[in-house]
Amino acid sequence: MINPKDRATLNPKQRAELAERVEKKRRELGDRPDISQAMRKLSASSGRNPIGPLPKKRSTLLTLILGAVAAVVMLTLLVTAIAVTAGGFWLQKQLNDPTATVDQFYSALHLKDYHSAYSYLSQTAQHQLSESQFTTLYSGYDQLGGIVQTYTVKNSAVNGSTATVNMAIVRRGDSSTQQVQTLTLTQENSNWRISAIVLGNSEPAATPSS
Repeated sequence: MINPKDRATLNPKQRAELAERVEKKRRELGDRPDISQAMRKLSASSGRNPIGPLPKKRSTLLTLILGAVAAVVMLTLLVTAIAVTAGGFWLQKQLNDPTATVDQFYSALHLKDYHSAYSYLSQTAQHQLSESQFTTLYSGYDQLGGIVQTYTVKNSAVNGSTATVNMAIVRRGDSSTQQVQTLTLTQENSNWRISAIVLGNSEPAATPSS
């Protein structure tokens, strides 16, 4: 082994021989399986586990904004669910209330919409009275006493799939008199329909409260 301090005193030939020996030693080390395998493992390990940039911390303001947005979304969904549920309860109540059908029936008569009024009759009633007969009958009532001016529920009772509703009907031709009409209703496909109407006696109309 040559001392590094003595390299400066070597002549060109000696320096060439020294460089040749160093290069030969390097090739020998490169050809050794144990050394080359260790170098390959070290290179592969470095490639599989690169040191990437550290994740940036989310700012406190951004976290607060995202939390507020999430809270608003949850509140909106909750309000919507409550509204849908309340609407369903209201609709179910309307379907289960025979007076709603009676109110729609007389509202159509008030407008002289006989076709719509006829649609609130039960299938049995429609089999007994055609729409043209119904129209002729109720348009005749309108000609004699005037159109239905007011219609008020006096009382109602439900017994299973049947119901009875008593109405006070005032026509425009005589606003001082009201006629009591009794309607019998039955349920068809969860809807209340009018199966019979009995025209009762006339009596003094109730005075509107001031």
